Amino acid sequence: MSKERNLNIEVNPISNTAITTLIMLANARYESAVAILEQMGVEKEKVFRGVDPKDMVNRPSDIVRELRYVALNRTIEESGFNVLMDLPCGYTPKVFDFTKKGMQYIGCDLPAVINDFSPIIASMTDDEQKKMIDFQVVDVTNYESMKAAADRAKGPVCIATEGLTVYLTPEETRQLCVNIRRILSEKGGCWLNADVETLEYYMAVFKAVAGDRAMELLRAARKGFSGQSDTDLHKNHENVVKSSTGKMNVDYGKIEALYRSRGLLVEKVPYYREDFTLQSFGFMSDEEIEKLKENIKHVNIWKITPDPDFKEEYTDTADESGKAVDQELPFEVKSSLHDGVFRVSIQGRMDTITAPELLKQFQEAQNGITDIHVDVSKMAYVSSAGLRVFLIMYKSLKDKDKFVMTGVNAAVREIIETTGFEEFFLR
Repeated sequence: MSKERNLNIEVNPISNTAITTLIMLANARYESAVAILEQMGVEKEKVFRGVDPKDMVNRPSDIVRELRYVALNRTIEESGFNVLMDLPCGYTPKVFDFTKKGMQYIGCDLPAVINDFSPIIASMTDDEQKKMIDFQVVDVTNYESMKAAADRAKGPVCIATEGLTVYLTPEETRQLCVNIRRILSEKGGCWLNADVETLEYYMAVFKAVAGDRAMELLRAARKGFSGQSDTDLHKNHENVVKSSTGKMNVDYGKIEALYRSRGLLVEKVPYYREDFTLQSFGFMSDEEIEKLKENIKHVNIWKITPDPDFKEEYTDTADESGKAVDQELPFEVKSSLHDGVFRVSIQGRMDTITAPELLKQFQEAQNGITDIHVDVSKMAYVSSAGLRVFLIMYKSLKDKDKFVMTGVNAAVREIIETTGFEEFFLR
């Protein structure tokens, strides 16, 4: 594994989850998923574990991923748009599904995934297919990276998110909404979000195959997925609440209000159709299939479009002295090590795309560091990837009081506080 790839994964371990859906689709015998895995050097016998009717964690998880994949693909096709912006794309067979239908495909993901997946697809496609395919490195909180991807579109775009927003902090979700509204207002199109009702489609499947044990087994499955990414599924979701019995519930009204506050309108598209079918039905009983069909009747994909009457309000980001921070400053890290003190100043946005540079400079200087002084007076924004790098730096010190962060502006302070990192960085 290259040093660059190691850095990218350490900054954002969610990259590790990209292969999970591919393996689950391969288990459901999707030939294109199997072909991609073979190109990745994964041997079939390491993928196909067989289908055990008594396996109440892996079997329903396989069904969940295919259910979401099939429902979202159908809804993308029904959208009527000829460009798919797949966010994140992972190692998805969608690239074949939609180019075969004559659609332009723009695959967007983190650097570690795109750097792996792009050459694989290039090796599996002919010259005509290649003309319909683009891959772009994107951080969803970074408008410029998303705009660069959208600018590749030859017409209005259907932006599809699958397995993304459940890993975002509330602030990152808000930023994603703002960025998508800006893109759709300019390009035209829609956003299909299969993630909002994640809990609902998981429960629909687990209740169908596990009955009264559904919640217990779902927790076990979620723990496995969270372990892959170093990020607890739903941990950051301010809209997920627990009842007195411990049951998880989602305040969908609150989520829809968030979208409206960001200038977005919501239409709910049902998963269910009379002719709905999955390849996974081949290893489900008739009773399980009927229960699943009944359970998914209330589950939806959210089709989101920009509100033409929305008036955006802009606010300045000010540092501790009240001076506004320039949001357009390019990213830059300057660091030095002297007498054990690692000093670093950061300018611009710290996100998945830029944070590896800070981690690289820190690792190169790591031996002998006793103090860390971080000047963020020119840092306009920090995502969870940037916070993860700060935490790596913080944890490296024996005396944690020798980690000092200065120049924290109001916007960055709010992000640090809402994500629970204030005890480390804002002392």
